[in-house]
Amino acid sequence: MKIVILTEQIRLRINSQLAKEADVVCREIGITPTAAVSMFFAQMVKLRGLPFRPSDFPALDEYGVTLAQATAAEDSALAEIASSRKAGKLETFTDKVWLRGQRK
Repeated sequence: MKIVILTEQIRLRINSQLAKEADVVCREIGITPTAAVSMFFAQMVKLRGLPFRPSDFPALDEYGVTLAQATAAEDSALAEIASSRKAGKLETFTDKVWLRGQRK
């Protein structure tokens, strides 16, 4: 039995810089832009809507914080790590960072 899969070629207009950046992300995660769009369409059809809630940064909405708050928290954490590293309080173990004496 031979299974025939039909495909459709579509043309879309999209900001060229966005397309370039999306292509980089696709390569980083190991898929093609065609596969990414196909996955998006499949989820949109399955859900009968967008597979995400449009937002400036949807993951932040889930936690009820703004991008500025998340950025400040990240900056604070990175500063603390840098300070601890400079003070010799960090050691690297299997690609994870531990405070000296805190490893379990």
